[in-house]
Amino acid sequence: MRFASQAWLDAVVREVNAHADLGRALAGLGADLAAVVERDGRHFPHGAAAWGRQAGGRIVEWRVLPDEDDVLELEPAYVVRAPLPLWKDLLTGRADPVQAALSGRVKVKGDLEGLVRRAGYRYIVDEALRKVPTEFPDEVSR
Repeated sequence: MRFASQAWLDAVVREVNAHADLGRALAGLGADLAAVVERDGRHFPHGAAAWGRQAGGRIVEWRVLPDEDDVLELEPAYVVRAPLPLWKDLLTGRADPVQAALSGRVKVKGDLEGLVRRAGYRYIVDEALRKVPTEFPDEVSR
């Protein structure tokens, strides 16, 4: 599935929502989050974003936004922003999200400390990503 497509996001959210520990991971966090792929001239000329809202320990609403500026209208509690190569490294486990955020490589708007405290729950997303085949736009389809 193509990264940042609605089908890809649907599959990842389905897997994340199925995890028994998700409620604990989300407890005390703000209601919504946007993950932004910054604009680049080749793969995301308008950027891209995924937005989700949580309630009751589950992600209850989500969608892909075709332009990174669409995030401004939603005013989510958290916005996590990075270029495509860094997202790819984060999602494939080649980069640590806490280190990337603390070093400023990933830009975070919202309670960074709250997100860092939940870094131990990263396995929920990692397990979901292992189950969802992901094709990044800089990879050649086979």
